[in-house]
This record gives sequence, structure tokens and C-alpha cells, in this order.
Amino acid sequence: MPKQEFNPLDYTGPLVVGALFCVALFVISFFIINFFCITKYDDITKFELMGGRYGIRLGPHPLVIVRKGAFMAEEDVDDAESQ
Repeated sequence: MPKQEFNPLDYTGPLVVGALFCVALFVISFFIINFFCITKYDDITKFELMGGRYGIRLGPHPLVIVRKGAFMAEEDVDDAESQ
């Protein structure tokens, strides 16, 4: 059998697959896990802390709790949501 010859474009396949994997991992971790698997009674996530600096809600906790940056009891969470 003759040897195969590759174009430079053929070598970009693994880079594209790696980039798509990273994007898929980010989308799954942000949208699925952060909003559906974390309840309002869990600890504050890094996404929420990052969004709290800019006034953007990036998780299940209200911004009042995220800006305090601490774990709060269930009663405090319910009180903060009613404000």
C-alpha cells in the first residue's frame, strides 16, 4: 500500500475536536449542573461569585445572598427571595 499524504488541514482535526469538547463541557457544567442540580440551599458556586461582581445572576441563589458571600440558613434564603 502506498503511504498516505496529509494536508495541513488534516492536522487541525484533533484541535477542533478538543475545542468542541471544551465548549460542550462548559455548556453542560454551566447550564445543566449549575441551574438544575444545585438548589438554593447549597453553597454558592464560583459562577455565582463571578456574576455577583458584575450584578448578574448566574445560578439559583439571589444576588443578595451571593454578594454577602456566605452560606445562609433556609429562613434567610426565603427572606431574601421575598425582597
